[in-house]
Amino acid sequence: MSTSVRALFRLDDRDRILPREQCERIARRITSAASGGGTTETWIQSWWAGELRWARNRVSLAGDRRDITVTIRRAIRGAEGFASTNQLDDISLAAAVQAAERAARRMPPRPRDYETPHPPYEYARTAIWSDATYAQPAPERGAAARAIIDPAEAAGMLSAGYLAVRAETIAHVPAEDPPLYAASTHAQCSMTVRDPKGTGSGWAGASAYDVAAIAPQALAQRALEKCLASRNPVALEPGRYTVILEPQAVHDLVSLILRPGTRIARWLPESGGNGPFGAGYDASLRLHRSKLGRKVVDERVTISHDPSDPQLGVVPFGANDEPFRPVTWIDHGILTALADERDYALRTRNDPFGTLNSESYRMSGGTASIEDMIRATKRGLLVTRLSNITVLDSDSLLSTGITRDGLWLIENGTISKAVKNLRFTESPLFVLNSVEQLGVPVPVFSPGAPAIVPPLMAHDFSFTSVIDAV
Repeated sequence: MSTSVRALFRLDDRDRILPREQCERIARRITSAASGGGTTETWIQSWWAGELRWARNRVSLAGDRRDITVTIRRAIRGAEGFASTNQLDDISLAAAVQAAERAARRMPPRPRDYETPHPPYEYARTAIWSDATYAQPAPERGAAARAIIDPAEAAGMLSAGYLAVRAETIAHVPAEDPPLYAASTHAQCSMTVRDPKGTGSGWAGASAYDVAAIAPQALAQRALEKCLASRNPVALEPGRYTVILEPQAVHDLVSLILRPGTRIARWLPESGGNGPFGAGYDASLRLHRSKLGRKVVDERVTISHDPSDPQLGVVPFGANDEPFRPVTWIDHGILTALADERDYALRTRNDPFGTLNSESYRMSGGTASIEDMIRATKRGLLVTRLSNITVLDSDSLLSTGITRDGLWLIENGTISKAVKNLRFTESPLFVLNSVEQLGVPVPVFSPGAPAIVPPLMAHDFSFTSVIDAV
């Protein structure tokens, strides 16, 4: 075996992700390998994932995966070059440094104001690490899957799903500023239970940084109950209905507001000021205006994010070290903030950080239970979740998609029958302006961007066609 092969870095179960001290040592080794002057900047990511997938009541995949990525930035005489590697031996790191230096020599110098460094900032302390998640062994995941599958199999149903735990770290060692480091864990479980004849389907899912919050057996029971209750659905005429959206269905719609493609994720007047939160062009001022300060949804609705929220924890800094700070996007129905980038924030309001959007959010709620909403409904539909959503019009967020895994007709305050799935054509902003009741916010299935969302009851939800599928 050659010396270079023997020197390759190996991970064992005691060192599946890289601790802060090791990341800083790697960065120092990279800096010492640099030549030709200039500055060196290093990003180091490491992750480990244990996963298990099953279908038709049998495990089909069980895996343990891990990887490391080291990205090196060399800035030489005003030009910069990048290179990456997933090996941590001295030979591989030196080769990556040399590749970054060659790339820098081929690039033209950057503009002098290319990147304005932001001032020091004390990042939020976030609740994003669980020792139990990191320590969960593969046999325990197998036992959890068996406990999930057995009730469905005993009832003569078919279960399929995915159970995963993950840990990751990100370290950024700038040329001059103090290094940044964050470690996080993630756990998720989602499953579908179906009737073998294809006449019913139920779904349940949960995600959290702590695997102890998942409760897979409770999820399995919920999915099984929904499957049994949704069998033999009848066709219902499309139209506008009062709907009771379970929390997952609410999230499926409301998350559209915070996705990068909408202007809450990035709004710049120079870009035309369009999108659902653009207010058009003001000819007298010769600029595009936003709807900041205007009422955009029902006054009972508040949508916010706080990185210190123990149920909404995310890595507290973005790709360029900008901090995720507490932000209220919509406050009692009024649009109060829009995400923007550092250069625009610095130029317009002397803010050196900008407003980052993590896509993680908490939505306000009320006190009504789903049972209360059902009793208050003369005729309507109870929706488990929404799927295959496509935005048709970016200015209004008019979207289309289908109901999935449980849809029931409500008549005179009680559930009367299961209904075949329907295609909807609706905007989340219209739904949030048609709210009749709100329930208690709860965590929903949203891996990577945690969300706390209530169930809600809304009127005049538009269904456009029957979907002849489970």
